[in-house]
Amino acid sequence: MDKIFGYENFVNEVVWCYETAGKSKKTFSRKHDVILLYGKTSDFYLDVSKSPIPRKRNKHMRVGIDEHGREYEEKTDAKTGKVYRWYFDEGRLPFDYWTDIQFINWEANERIGYPTQKPEPLLERIIKASSNEGDVVADFFGGGGTTFAVAMKNKRRFIGCDSSRVAISVSLDRLVKIGEEISGAESNISAKDDSFQLKFQEKAITEKVPNIEVSYLGVYPVDKFSHITHNSFIDFVLTCYGASHNTAEGVAHGFRPPGQQEPILVGPADPNDSLDAETVKAFFDEIKSRLEPDKLVRAKLIGWRFNRQVVEYIKVLRKYIEDNQLPMEIDLIPLDSREFRKRILQRYQDVDEAEFYLRFSKPPVIGDIRIKKIGALEYEFEAVDAFSSNEDGYLVNCQWDFDYHEGHFTADKDYILSRQKIKPKGRDERFEAVLTAKHKFDKEGEYTLACKVQDNLAGETVLAKKVRVED
Repeated sequence: MDKIFGYENFVNEVVWCYETAGKSKKTFSRKHDVILLYGKTSDFYLDVSKSPIPRKRNKHMRVGIDEHGREYEEKTDAKTGKVYRWYFDEGRLPFDYWTDIQFINWEANERIGYPTQKPEPLLERIIKASSNEGDVVADFFGGGGTTFAVAMKNKRRFIGCDSSRVAISVSLDRLVKIGEEISGAESNISAKDDSFQLKFQEKAITEKVPNIEVSYLGVYPVDKFSHITHNSFIDFVLTCYGASHNTAEGVAHGFRPPGQQEPILVGPADPNDSLDAETVKAFFDEIKSRLEPDKLVRAKLIGWRFNRQVVEYIKVLRKYIEDNQLPMEIDLIPLDSREFRKRILQRYQDVDEAEFYLRFSKPPVIGDIRIKKIGALEYEFEAVDAFSSNEDGYLVNCQWDFDYHEGHFTADKDYILSRQKIKPKGRDERFEAVLTAKHKFDKEGEYTLACKVQDNLAGETVLAKKVRVED
C-alpha cells in the first residue's frame, strides 16, 4: 500500500474489533480487521468529530441533567477548580480501535447474504469523517454495495465497480430500494430507450436522488448494444480493434495501421441485424478502385452476425479476387469470436491471453417458471430449463420478485443471493444458482412474479409470469 499511495501519505491504522461465532482453543481467535488510511497528499480532508462514538459512563465523574433535559457527566479540576462537562448525546472522538460496531448478525434487516458484506455503521463512520455532502466516494471492490448505499443515504455521490455481475446486480437492487425510500417514487430500472441508466419517475417525488448509471468495461452484455447508435458502435469497435476513423468520404468506417492497408466496415449495433450485400459491394468497389500494384490490402468486415446472403457474396468476391489476381484479401470477423479477440491481442505483445479481459456476454435462458401450490397463500416456484448461453458459462445466482412490475425488478430480501457452493473456498471456489423458491403471499389475487438469473460470464435475464393466488 505504501508503494501505491506513498509512505509519506500514510495517516492511520484503525483496528475494527468485533465478536462473531467460531472460536478456537488452539489459537487466539481472529476477531478484527485492519483499516489503513492514506491521504492523496499531505493536504487531505479528515474530521473525526463528524463520526463520534457513544460516550460510556465514567464512575469517577458526576452525572447530571441540565435544564434542557440533556444528560451529561462532569468533573472538577482539583488544581484550577475548572469544571469540565461532556454531554452523552454528543458522543466522544473515536480512537484508532473501534469496538462499538459489531459484525452483521443473521437477523439484521441490512443483511443481504453477500459473503464480504460490511455493516453500514462502519462505512458511515468512515464516509462521514472523510467527506462532506455532495463529495464523491469511490469503492473499486463494490461487493454487496454497502459503500454505495451509505453514500447515497448520506447525500454523497459515488463511483463503484466490481468484476462480478452478481455484485453489480445485488448493489443496483439495493440502491433502487434506497432511492425509492428517499424519493417516495418508483424507479424505472429497465427503460427501453436507455438501458444503461436508472431513473426515478418525477411524479410524487418527496426528495430528489441522483440517477444511477451502469457502465460495462471488459465484459459487455450483447443485448445492451441494441440500444446504442450506430456511430457509437463504430467508435467502440474501432477503439477495440486499434483502428482510426475514416475522416474522408467513403463507405469504409476506419483503417488499421499501417496506412490504409486494412480498411474496416462495421456492421449494425443491433446483435440481431446483419450487414447487407449492397453495402458490402459498395465497400468492395471502393477498395478495388484504390488498389495499387504490390501493395496488399486486407479488408475486414466486423459485425455481430452475417446472414447467408452476405456469406455467399463474400465467396463470390474471393473468387473474383483470385481470378483477377488482385492484391486484396477480405475477411468476415464476428465480434464475439475468438478471432476478434486474437486480433486485438496482437496489439498487446506483453499481455498474456489469460490476463486479457474482453468478453461479449449473451443473456442466459429461462425456459419457464413452474408453479406449485403448497399451502394457504403459499407457493413453490422453480425456474425450469434455465441455462447459460455463453461458452464455458453456468448460472451463479437466481433472484425472485413476487410482485413484479414491468421494467421494475426488485428482488425479495430472502432471494437476493440464491446460490450454493459446489467447490471449496480458494482459487477454485465456485457457486451455482439455486433455481427454486417459496413464498407466502399476504392475500388472494393475481400477481406477476419474475425470476432473474445471472451467469459467471456477466449474462443476465429476467422472465415474468402471472400467477393466481388462492387461499
